[in-house]
Amino acid sequence: MAYKGLDCISKSDIEALGIPSQAADKHHQKLTEIIHTYGTDTPATWQNITSQILLPHLPFSFHQMLYYGCYKGFAPDPPAWLPHPESAILTNVGRLLESRGKEFLGSKYKDPISSFSDFQEYSVLNPEVYWKTIMDELCVSFSIPPQCILRENTIGNRLSSNPGGQWLPGAFVNPARNCLSLNSKRKLNGIAIRWRDEGDDYLPVKSMTFKDLRAEVWLIAYALNALGLEKRSAIAIDMPMNVNSVFIYLAIVLAGHVVVSIADSFAAPEISTRLKISGAKAIFTQDRIIRGDKSIPLYSRVVDAQAPMAIVIPTQGSTFSMELRDGDIYWHDFLETVRNLKEHEFVAVEQPVEAFTNILFSSGTTGEPKAIPWTHITPFKAAADAWCHMDIQSGDIIAWPTNLGWMMGPWLVYASLLNGASMALFNGSPLGSGFAKFVQDAKVTMLGVIPSIVRAWKSTNCTAGYDWSAIRCFSSTGEASNVDEYLWLMGRSYYKPIIEYCGGTEIGGGFISGSLLQAQSLAAFSTPAMGCSLYILGDDGYPIPQNTPGMGELALGPLLFGASSTLLNADHYGVYFRGMPIWNGKILRRHGDVFERTSRGYYHAHGRADDTMNLGGIKVSSIEIERICNAVDANILETAAVGVPPPEGGPERLVIAVVFKDSNNSTPDLNQLRMSFNSVVQKTLNPLFRVSRVVPLSSLPRTATNKVMRRVLRQHFTQPDENSKLSCRLITKEASVNHCPNFRRNLKKNTRCALDTPYGGNAPKLPRINVWDPYKRLGVSPYASEEEIWGSRNFLLQQYAGHEISEESIEAAFEKLLMTSFKQRKKTKINLKSRLKKKVEESPPWVKNLLKFVELPPVEVIFRRLFLFAFMGGWSIMNSAEGGPAFQVAVSLAACIYFLNEKTKSLGRAFIIGFGALAAGWVCGSIFAPMIPTVLIHPTWTLELMTSLVAYGFLFLACTFLK
Repeated sequence: MAYKGLDCISKSDIEALGIPSQAADKHHQKLTEIIHTYGTDTPATWQNITSQILLPHLPFSFHQMLYYGCYKGFAPDPPAWLPHPESAILTNVGRLLESRGKEFLGSKYKDPISSFSDFQEYSVLNPEVYWKTIMDELCVSFSIPPQCILRENTIGNRLSSNPGGQWLPGAFVNPARNCLSLNSKRKLNGIAIRWRDEGDDYLPVKSMTFKDLRAEVWLIAYALNALGLEKRSAIAIDMPMNVNSVFIYLAIVLAGHVVVSIADSFAAPEISTRLKISGAKAIFTQDRIIRGDKSIPLYSRVVDAQAPMAIVIPTQGSTFSMELRDGDIYWHDFLETVRNLKEHEFVAVEQPVEAFTNILFSSGTTGEPKAIPWTHITPFKAAADAWCHMDIQSGDIIAWPTNLGWMMGPWLVYASLLNGASMALFNGSPLGSGFAKFVQDAKVTMLGVIPSIVRAWKSTNCTAGYDWSAIRCFSSTGEASNVDEYLWLMGRSYYKPIIEYCGGTEIGGGFISGSLLQAQSLAAFSTPAMGCSLYILGDDGYPIPQNTPGMGELALGPLLFGASSTLLNADHYGVYFRGMPIWNGKILRRHGDVFERTSRGYYHAHGRADDTMNLGGIKVSSIEIERICNAVDANILETAAVGVPPPEGGPERLVIAVVFKDSNNSTPDLNQLRMSFNSVVQKTLNPLFRVSRVVPLSSLPRTATNKVMRRVLRQHFTQPDENSKLSCRLITKEASVNHCPNFRRNLKKNTRCALDTPYGGNAPKLPRINVWDPYKRLGVSPYASEEEIWGSRNFLLQQYAGHEISEESIEAAFEKLLMTSFKQRKKTKINLKSRLKKKVEESPPWVKNLLKFVELPPVEVIFRRLFLFAFMGGWSIMNSAEGGPAFQVAVSLAACIYFLNEKTKSLGRAFIIGFGALAAGWVCGSIFAPMIPTVLIHPTWTLELMTSLVAYGFLFLACTFLK
């Protein structure tokens, strides 16, 4: 839509938006005054428009008119919010720079706003000074202080499993104790948590002081000790994020155990996977989850997952609606054994900083989720990000709809409590007016969101009438955001800034963000996170020059405070470092997102690297196209752009999947929509791009963390037989794909007409209904993760709802894959691996350092290489009477060097290890072979042959298990 410049807007233009004549005249006069003073298209003009004209109750179309009118000729990244010098010096970073800016930056320091970028660069170049300062600002208390802040790896050790070095070596700490201890940030009578249950909108917001929080956490910690669990036991939490789950989380950490985070939306197989990988000894859960008038079973899912001992909390009051398994414990009984210890302080279990405090899970591509441990350092990374970027201070009230199963749940706990702020928890859905009223009544000062929540609020206008003026800033994470939706969000709170925040579970926080000391542009990041260095890789795989515009896969510097250094069920070095370029003497860390740095210094996220497509030889991000297409028609809720290879081969074709806001009123003209998409894409991005097809869907397939599964769409659109049926699907108004056990039943309730019957009728039929391979039937790769399989199953059920045989075929394939996966996880190799990892964690430091040079490859790799060297041994024995094994030894050495070079990407290192293994094997064979009694040796076996057999073993071990 074309917007007029501010100087061309008339009173009648404003009235046309539904604003009464008298009010329109007043707004037009004020706009004229602002233009006269500040000009028609400057950031100062927009700043004054937001403070003097735009109010939450005014039509959003008026907000859009003034925003786009002001920045009509501004080019990329117009600032939607500007920092004020007087407010800047009151922020956490502003106060620090005012007192120590010249100490840090010398003569370069001017003021907090002008010098913020220099300070961020300083935090990267001087990590010891910066992180010591932050630990002091957070009032972190160590039982044993660290020997230093950072002990970097030497050049010779940079290819270890953790090239990032060792943070806070020698320190002992307990982050939960730091959350509960009293200091200048936390007082006994200060509010720690505010909460409200869904449906209690007209009751006062409940609150709890730090004194009461400490008493609850101490009591649960005593009760945990009474269970007699081993030291550092893994204990799972599968609950909504409410006050009880926060108590339990802190108590587990305080007592020296490890939290296993499981989202309350997961089905039994997914719960089982996470329990087995982590080796959990117990689990906390609820009998059920109440959402409005719905009651969703939770304990029964935990039982179906064959969970260990469960401590079960009643959802309402103290009564249960079900009997427990033998060995499970009622919440009341769990606490009753230690009730006499209430309000007695629990002595925290202090642990080395490298010990685990939390096991979280991220999607993988190997068939099971990656198990990512947080150490005792990671909580302080979360708190530091909140202190620096969201400016969380003592007395703030933080709300962020999330769950302890995702990293933002633990992040919220530490970000609020370690900074002396209060958590605001809403026990219910955040999508309705109940949550909007809670934000008002709890006087939330920092509200965290994800774009899909904002999209729902804007679509339903459920926040209308509620006062969000207490909010100082928003923060957004989880997925790429949208300019119009976030302009709307800012308008709800009198244009408070939105701090974009992107990171990962393995980071423990963010690597790129915004700041209250920088101008903030909508849907853009303004700075790397403090202490983090970012690199955009060019086409040659190496970083493009710093501070220059460009787009490519993002890599991170290896020195990341609080980031992961190990994975429970994968090779950490292989996942994050192997194959990455070495830059300035350090190997870069892989992240996998595509980012763009603009000419104005802002960053834009363009999704995962595998979400880019190649259209006519030009690489383009799906998200870049989607942002443009979303604005084409007011009836479009969201889109997904995927590149689909044609059956006959050739360049990818651009297909746009569209979800409409309301498909019941009229049937959309897909051809007209395709032409509109073509017009805007060619005009905005590239005249060579062309949309080949538009596919209407009722919802997009998403992961449990709400990320669009474009790979699933690409796989299904590639199937030639179903394309026409997909494009002709009747559209139902359905919620986004999730793991709800009632999903299939809900789909059948939403059939559109009599033809959508359980017997098929004219309902679309799955074209692969008779395909035997369950992976091909669901349209996924044999290496697909459980999350992708779930998403594909839900997506297909939605597309072919109403055709009973298709539904049964989809379910049968899904159940077969699920059962296969479950059987594989029951094999002892996973349990053995978990036990070994636990033993490693409990071993002395010298053992851990030694094991850093060792990895456990997949079983098939071990067997292939074992067969190779066993064959060489057999060949040498068969030829022992004819000549020596020199040729076989040479071949074995060459194979060993080849395998090592494939792993290390360093031929020199491979030669050194290979020859070293050969020499060690030959020396050991020469020493021990003569000791073997001659009666056990074949007469034709020479000392040279037996020595070579020992050398084969050493070569096998070196190329298979050494890193």
